[in-house]
Amino acid sequence: MSRALLGLISAVLVFALSGCGGLAAGAGDESGADRGRTAKTPARAQQPTPEPTKPPLEVADLLGTDGRLTVLILGSDAREGVIGARTDTIIVASIDPGSGKVAMVSLPRDTVNVPIAPGNAYAGRINGLFWEFERATGKTREALRKTKEALAYAFDIEIDYYAMLEFDGLVRLVNGIGGVTVTLDEPVVDASMRIGGKGLKLKAGKRVLDGKTALAFSRSRHSDSDYERASRQQQVIAAAAEKVRSRGLGALPSLLELVSSKIVTDIPLRAAPALFELAMEAKLASPKSIVLAPARWARELPGTYTITPRVLEVQKMFDRVLKSLAG
Repeated sequence: MSRALLGLISAVLVFALSGCGGLAAGAGDESGADRGRTAKTPARAQQPTPEPTKPPLEVADLLGTDGRLTVLILGSDAREGVIGARTDTIIVASIDPGSGKVAMVSLPRDTVNVPIAPGNAYAGRINGLFWEFERATGKTREALRKTKEALAYAFDIEIDYYAMLEFDGLVRLVNGIGGVTVTLDEPVVDASMRIGGKGLKLKAGKRVLDGKTALAFSRSRHSDSDYERASRQQQVIAAAAEKVRSRGLGALPSLLELVSSKIVTDIPLRAAPALFELAMEAKLASPKSIVLAPARWARELPGTYTITPRVLEVQKMFDRVLKSLAG
């Protein structure tokens, strides 16, 4: 099984909440070439007339009919020498603009039999759904749109936008903001996570992580499981988002340069000011964090490493948790 870099997604949430996600090259531009593909440049005479500059969006313009902003955050293991892109990180992040409350729900990569449309359940591991859509359509953005719609159906919720990050964005981001601080209830030790020739060793208590250490912390699973790894990833997300926010709007352009080529999102360019406004009000220190792990949210399939979701229970949970953000 692939050990994707789950911590990379922290950068995506930072950009989704702070406005950088909308500033990434080509973000929200459905007319541009898909990521990783080169579009032929049309002759000058055939180029369309540029549209007039539009004013920035307001916070209300970004919200779904439920009154919240909800983003599907995907972490891709795409890299040189690897065919395809599995999304080993799948998170639904939602923020209520009135209360500032944030919820994050992680769907484990080895979940199978996820309903993605009426009468259609995806039998394979859910981390392969995006890649299957991409192979079928030949277009990254179309595959992301389909993945967003499929998981919105599975969870019976609105998902307003998607954001997907590739391999080394977390290292760049965390180093660019001078590290992130996490508090550990227990030590984290994983000899398989090599940092400078040594395994990962973190004592309990407050720890400041540089980029490579944050990446290893987010990837580590051999000392426990994928479910605890997902929880660590959410911890890094909140810490990174808080650190970026504390640096203020003026620091965002330089951070954008570090990771913009690694992000694909449909968040509009004009959303940047509104997203930063949301980020300033977000209660990042105390998000509602859930991992859809067995036995409460899924059933383990005997003799396999896979789980199948308790769909109705998960849908009820989403309804309850998202509505609670308004309180």
